Amino acid sequence: MDNAAALRVGLTSTPKYLPVWYRYDKAGSVFNDRCLSDNTYYYFYRSEISTLSANIEEILQDVSEVPTLVDMGSGNSEKTRGFIDALLTKYKSVTYIPVDISKEFLAETSDQLFGIYGNKLCIKSIPGDYDVGIERLRDMPGVKVIMWLGGGFQNQKYQDQIRRLKLLSNVMTDRCRLIISLDITQNKEQIENAYLDPTGISADLYLNAITRLNREFGCSINKDTLNLEAEYIHNDNHKETSFVTLYGISKENQLHHIPGLGITLNLAKDDRLYFHEGKGVSCKYNVDQIRTLALCAGLYLENHWTDTNQHVAVCYFSTQKTK
Repeated sequence: MDNAAALRVGLTSTPKYLPVWYRYDKAGSVFNDRCLSDNTYYYFYRSEISTLSANIEEILQDVSEVPTLVDMGSGNSEKTRGFIDALLTKYKSVTYIPVDISKEFLAETSDQLFGIYGNKLCIKSIPGDYDVGIERLRDMPGVKVIMWLGGGFQNQKYQDQIRRLKLLSNVMTDRCRLIISLDITQNKEQIENAYLDPTGISADLYLNAITRLNREFGCSINKDTLNLEAEYIHNDNHKETSFVTLYGISKENQLHHIPGLGITLNLAKDDRLYFHEGKGVSCKYNVDQIRTLALCAGLYLENHWTDTNQHVAVCYFSTQKTK
């Protein structure tokens, strides 16, 4: 991935934006973990954990032979460990393929997992973005259980979701399974508090993109000159999704030459700098929207499990309809 080219496009677009993935260097990954554990308004993490814990045996019940476990956007692999533990009760060893954009964070997590599981877990890490990970899967035969947990999948533009699901369907056989956690919350207040919590914990994660831009490309934006906002946009169209917009409003006129990108960033007072590509980030779905998304990619929604508060749907997709 050419970071400079992607940033140049985003900062010269209308509206201006920083890509979602750019916040996730090592520091951003740490901030993300802090958001998950300390932001009491962020319902998704706790709801996903409870849904996976309550249903993991049923989620894996159709897996009749030892699979390769693929983890898209693996992060600290916390939620994946339940799958690893469940599979190791049935098989002597499991191959685990974590895919993450932060090479340094991925290496640290892989070392931690080796310390826990030793040779029972064969770790084949793939540092890179989602497309790099999917491309590498083409050369991996056999049964695969592909997991896309956390908020990584829904943080993509809708068309990128379809595109990458199509790519995954092309590397799956009828014995492979795709497990994705999706946010099905529809309450505006809950959502906006989750993504820009009143305690300010989540701000460090979003603003890490600014810190990284300043450090890596010689920009000089003062984070205090941006007023962060989050807005939930509801949409019931089965061919679209609801979503959140995240942006910083410039408190003053500011002009920043960015030598590493060869551009000048002009932010007038009240201009918005978005922290995502496209219309929004962190999509929210209803079940009809999930089914349509799957069908657009040549996949079928076989089953899904939810928490008692109806915040998260853990979805099981296959390439052939079996029910």
